[in-house]
Amino acid sequence: MMKPLHDQSWSSFTEGPLQLVTTPIDHPNYYVKRLDLVDSWASGNKYYKLKYVMKEALDQGVTSIVSKGGMFSNHLAALSSACVVFNLRLIAVIRSHKPDEANPSIKRLRAMGAEIMYVSGVEYNSFDTSKAAKLFPEAMFIPEGGLSELGIMGSAEIVSEIASIKPSHVLLAGGTMSTACGIMSALPASARLIIVPAWKGCTNQYLEQIIAKYNIQYRCSWEFWPTYHFGGFGKFNQQLIDFVKSYGQAAGIPLDPVYTAKLMFAIHDKMSTGYFDPSDSIVAIHSGGMQGLEGYAYRFSERWKNL
Repeated sequence: MMKPLHDQSWSSFTEGPLQLVTTPIDHPNYYVKRLDLVDSWASGNKYYKLKYVMKEALDQGVTSIVSKGGMFSNHLAALSSACVVFNLRLIAVIRSHKPDEANPSIKRLRAMGAEIMYVSGVEYNSFDTSKAAKLFPEAMFIPEGGLSELGIMGSAEIVSEIASIKPSHVLLAGGTMSTACGIMSALPASARLIIVPAWKGCTNQYLEQIIAKYNIQYRCSWEFWPTYHFGGFGKFNQQLIDFVKSYGQAAGIPLDPVYTAKLMFAIHDKMSTGYFDPSDSIVAIHSGGMQGLEGYAYRFSERWKNL
């Protein structure tokens, strides 16, 4: 297990920069908020989703955390880093058909000292706060992807970091929608939030249910761009691979295939159709999650290993 970093506190943080991007279409006001460059005890949007959860755990004297995710979960990767910093035990509930200890994400969790519990898809779907309390009564349970009231509250703080350019459009990839809900709650009425779902079949109703569950009040307008999932969650084709390569070379910004590559592809596609006005101020949220690229190099080595 890695040595806890006792010299850091829950508030240790340096925000990621706002990077002006010159695209092939050359939109004059297109920025990427580089959450992948957040410097803290967790990276990407996960820092914001975990910030107040970690504070609550420390305030309550919690010694163990239970959470769940897939074999290449960005959430669990970030949470394991946080648990090392704060010297907390982590039990990671992993959805998997079979154990795979060679998986780089699993190896990272092991290196961070996490305990891993492999479960089937059915068991995974039913694993909730109640089940966690029965198995690990001393532990705090954090839902999949960090979706919680505290996670939404932390995600709202991203808006203050992009407010200086007065964005007319804020775009991000959507998974559990925790980050989207936080940003939605804080954007002004003059802004439009656009969500590119990373999974197939995501509808307005899905987000509306989360908005209702957490009683999210918002002033901005919002919409989904639901057709850029490339076949479903984690799916890809050669077009996406080529885009990741070309975008990285042109903008100097690395992308992951699950979330950010699909987001940036969608933005460029819409730019090419004239969706945005030249006067629009556009901010794309780079949510991080670059550890997932190692998983693609592991699973699809011939196609992703050189990215």
